[in-house]
Amino acid sequence: MKVLNYLSTPFPRPAKNRKNLLWVVVVGISASIFILLYKPFGIENTTGELWVDLVIFSLGLLFIASVLFMEWLIPSLFPKWFGKWTLGKALLWYTLVLVFIAAVNFLYKSYWSNFQEFTLVDFLWVLARTFVISITVCFFILGIWQYFNRRKLALISAQETYRVTTQNGQEIDLNLKDTLYISSDDNYVDIHYRSGGKRSKIVIRSSLKNIETQVVNALSPIHRCHRRYLINIAHFSLLDPRTRSMVVGLKGQDDEVPVSKQYARFILSLLSVRP
Repeated sequence: MKVLNYLSTPFPRPAKNRKNLLWVVVVGISASIFILLYKPFGIENTTGELWVDLVIFSLGLLFIASVLFMEWLIPSLFPKWFGKWTLGKALLWYTLVLVFIAAVNFLYKSYWSNFQEFTLVDFLWVLARTFVISITVCFFILGIWQYFNRRKLALISAQETYRVTTQNGQEIDLNLKDTLYISSDDNYVDIHYRSGGKRSKIVIRSSLKNIETQVVNALSPIHRCHRRYLINIAHFSLLDPRTRSMVVGLKGQDDEVPVSKQYARFILSLLSVRP
């Protein structure tokens, strides 16, 4: 059940902008250079002729064209398919994108070999090579950058609106970016948020655990810090860093929230990488 909840987490679609287009081009060109330099899986020019190097280099250009087709053209033609994007949909979609890229590479390779190796086994081999090369290049170009940019990674889903269901069936839309913290008061939960530059509060009948299961995940900036509190780490800073009596404060406000000993090290690790 937890896995299904995780897969249904709202997940942002990549924007169609120059920055993301540049990333696609950089990854594609880098893949071509990687193949020419390191010759993975025996992909190399054994003839010494320049045109063969150009064919190998064009694999990266083929990658760029394939990604643009799948990520730019298809969503434009079928926008309803890409509504309410979730992490589960993203995993399925990018698996399909990878298979499509492999299929294009397979047809391209088969063309240059006069379709002499046009078999399912050879396609699976091309798929495996495409996966390994793509993961390797993306890890070095994107993975390391994302690792050191942990703040952005922690907030990747904060722009999304979560639909939260209370224990009595009431539904409310909650934008995590605007949520400051959530506190429990017996059978009620207070949701403190900022909208239009002003602070507001929603009171709903629910347990804090029920809300936690719907908004806390690996991509969410909302985390439990106490049996009575969930906080948005983007809006808090350390006031007292001692693990036995840790206290965090809402930035620019007088609100102070205690941190239980069991959550202290975790909250400290999250806030220590934040400005």
